[in-house]
Amino acid sequence: MKNLTIILSLFLSFNLFSTDTGVSDEFLKRFSSLPSYTDAQISPDGTKISVVLKINNKRSLAFFDAKNLSLLNVVNLTRKEQVGSYYWANNERVIISIAYEVGSLEVPVGRGELFAVNFDSSKPNYLFGMRKRVSSSNKTAVDKFSGAYILDLLEDDPKHILVQASEFAKYSSGAFSNVLRINIYNGQQKSLGKSPLGGASLLTDSKGEPRFAVGVNSKSEFISMFKESDSDEWTQLSKGEIGEGSINPITFMEDDTKVIVLDSTESSTAKVKSLDLVNGTEEVIFHHPKYDPSPVILDDEMIGAVVSSGYYQMYWFENDSEISQIVQQVVSYFNDGNLEKLTKANILVSSISKDRKKAIIQVSDDISSPKYYLYDLNKGSITFLFAMWPEIDEPGLESTKPFKFKNSDGFEIHGYFTNARNQDKNSLPPLIVLPHGGPIGPSDDWSFDPDVHMLSNAGYAVMKVNYRGSGGYGRDFLRAGLGQAGGDIQDDIIEATEWIINQGWVDKERVGIYGGSFGGYSAAMAPMLRPDLYKAGVAYVGVFDLNLNQEVGDVRRMFFGKAQLAQIYGPDEQTRARMSPVNNVSKLKAPLLIVSGEEDQRCPPEQAYALEEQLKKHNKVYELIVVKKEGHGFQNPENREMFYKKMLEHFKTYL
Repeated sequence: MKNLTIILSLFLSFNLFSTDTGVSDEFLKRFSSLPSYTDAQISPDGTKISVVLKINNKRSLAFFDAKNLSLLNVVNLTRKEQVGSYYWANNERVIISIAYEVGSLEVPVGRGELFAVNFDSSKPNYLFGMRKRVSSSNKTAVDKFSGAYILDLLEDDPKHILVQASEFAKYSSGAFSNVLRINIYNGQQKSLGKSPLGGASLLTDSKGEPRFAVGVNSKSEFISMFKESDSDEWTQLSKGEIGEGSINPITFMEDDTKVIVLDSTESSTAKVKSLDLVNGTEEVIFHHPKYDPSPVILDDEMIGAVVSSGYYQMYWFENDSEISQIVQQVVSYFNDGNLEKLTKANILVSSISKDRKKAIIQVSDDISSPKYYLYDLNKGSITFLFAMWPEIDEPGLESTKPFKFKNSDGFEIHGYFTNARNQDKNSLPPLIVLPHGGPIGPSDDWSFDPDVHMLSNAGYAVMKVNYRGSGGYGRDFLRAGLGQAGGDIQDDIIEATEWIINQGWVDKERVGIYGGSFGGYSAAMAPMLRPDLYKAGVAYVGVFDLNLNQEVGDVRRMFFGKAQLAQIYGPDEQTRARMSPVNNVSKLKAPLLIVSGEEDQRCPPEQAYALEEQLKKHNKVYELIVVKKEGHGFQNPENREMFYKKMLEHFKTYL
């Protein structure tokens, strides 16, 4: 009987384990790395390309000449600062949201501090936050106790931006953020008022005036509000709990006379609407009966909509504009001429110059790291720039295929299957089920996932499933998952597993399950519900006691947190207890590997210890690893390598 608990510090990670993983140490190391190039953008004038660059596992910001791709400069922040998100404010200057290496944490933490610097490192200045310097005549003491996030770059004002600033002490209680206009060179501020909702996201018009607000109240009801230009009176547009329908503004158009919204108040799947703010009329521009759409909007033009029906499906609107032609040309180029179903590559125009002559294109598929390209309209050329994850570009990876089936309750369930790499045709591979987190809202899609390919290369087929509660399939499907963490959601995971088995694709006697966060919950719960089906489980940074979830963790500390948790997991203790893995351990037969981060705020290690207590009590086979300094998802590549190695060894042993 194996009952083992390990508290890991980095220095003792590797000497504890064997090497029987099914992949080489070199492969494991590469696939445990973090992306080297992220968030590539082009300057408004199209002369410079920027990208967040990993240097010694620290995020810096690099600048290249767009003509010849020569390196212009690298901005390295000081001490324990790293580049978080960033934005071009004008042709020479970027605004950086600073991330900090805090205390013992491996993951950088943002505090809402904003830093401005020119691409050549000149004129650096802290604009907002704890390190901003102020004169006695320009006191902004609120900076020291607040975090700010960029609201509007004010395209026609090269010296100012708009930010939302919220006081730290009031954030968890629903802070009504201040809207500030900030000079990007000297940090001078002007207050433009407050948000009408606590913790709200705001949408501004072309003049920089906040006109829409979307937020949540203490009952975890999602609220959307609107106000007329130059008015102080806000009007409520929609209000409802999770899955009850909402109106979400996307962008203003046509000189602020119209606004594009996603409206799910009238039908299960959202409608793309244009609201005329002058005469009060509305027009449905696009509606799909089965899938929620995402409008494709670029540089204030809506050129189409996309839905995820397995592969992404594009619907182009009648639009002969230059920007629409650019996007269609790129989509066609990377999809063998197919403009509708994107079976070869997903396309994202991540940044475009002000004259629309140059754009940064992100291209992703299921078998390689996402890549960035420069599209030059004048030259009619597409030039490769960076592979986001060059360490893990590996030839010959197995492709991922969408599938769908009707479950026993009549719902259409979508998923993705990836076969084991180089599988012998005379035998069937073992299967690893990989359920996503959430459970309400997130979903899996057709894309590149290093976890999938690590398992595939080790000899396992991999299945993902969008169970009830997953996003993208309408609010009826979303609401069907509420209160069903250990019920209908697990039924969908189990039925998807059986569907894959019934296709004759995998060995039904060798099925394991692995997931993180709520996926970690499922990796423990599904083997308890079907001990005959799942022979091994790996539960990573998971939640295992749904009532404990109301007492520990960062969600319950938010002003809406306990109400939202009650909506998701059930309003009463008895329901939550019945659906908690800690109360179903007696049914378990599969050996469990439980891995937690000691600094995890979302699913604190108390969750893992609660499960361990019951596993010990029932004399079950398990191993618990708690890693110091790590949070909700490991960031240190060596810790990631240790975890993947342990997971592969676990499946190798028990499958």
